[in-house]
Amino acid sequence: MRHAPLPGAGRPVARCVLGTSGIRDERGYPLLDSFLEAGGECIDTARVYGGGASEQAVIIGKGAHPPRCRPDAVAAELSESLDRLGVPRIDVYLLHRDDPAVPAGEFVDALEAELRAGRIGAYGGSNWSQARLEDANAYARSRGGAGMTVLSNHFSLAEPAEPLYPGCEGVTAEYRALLATSGIALAPWSSQARGFFADVPASSLDPNTWRCWDTPGNRARRARAQQMAGRLGLSAINVALAFVLCQPFTALPIIGPRDQDELRIALRGADTLLEPAQLRWLEHGDAALW
Repeated sequence: MRHAPLPGAGRPVARCVLGTSGIRDERGYPLLDSFLEAGGECIDTARVYGGGASEQAVIIGKGAHPPRCRPDAVAAELSESLDRLGVPRIDVYLLHRDDPAVPAGEFVDALEAELRAGRIGAYGGSNWSQARLEDANAYARSRGGAGMTVLSNHFSLAEPAEPLYPGCEGVTAEYRALLATSGIALAPWSSQARGFFADVPASSLDPNTWRCWDTPGNRARRARAQQMAGRLGLSAINVALAFVLCQPFTALPIIGPRDQDELRIALRGADTLLEPAQLRWLEHGDAALW
């Protein structure tokens, strides 16, 4: 797999991140083994996944999930995660949600304290709006802090018709431009729209897939992905992953295969290179773009 810098990791990491929200016990170990064997090395987990059962190995960790999405929860929840993991430090620590009623600077103060203490290597936000992230980083800069260097919002070839869960945020075109110029890395969740592009029976997918992504525009994007996949000898879901990886900003998409077979299928797009014109055609469909 191709590699990219990840703030806090201290070295480039393989650009596909394995999501662990579905890994609850030892039945997930073969999937973890296969991911490592394929060159993967970055695991995304969170304090709330499986009641903490998924926190077995991690580079990216998350805390401050509702109803405890507040600055004074950061230290306590980070301590719980460190204890479960058996490590003194998490490389990248993300706020799992945002509470816009809380000044962004209060979250920054809590995270900068953990950075100074060496318990995290870098920090950022999951499901944070552009305005809130910019407020947080302006506050951090004014005090000589590091600020948010990683974002984990939804981003994929498919555009959500509505949030998957309350409080979830996507990445707008303006937000993408900020990522391209700021150096903030994006680790997008549902980077393949929860199987929307997969060649599987519709009944096998999470009903939320259809609620969030089954729109005329996304069906057209899927048809274009299928057309391009046929030319490249791939599957549409591979093209969808390549779309995320080939953006003009650092993207480390989080993928959520349920087993080793799905992992092998998903990773076929990890090394596929798409040109800017191909990306525009996949997204917008204008024949003149490709």
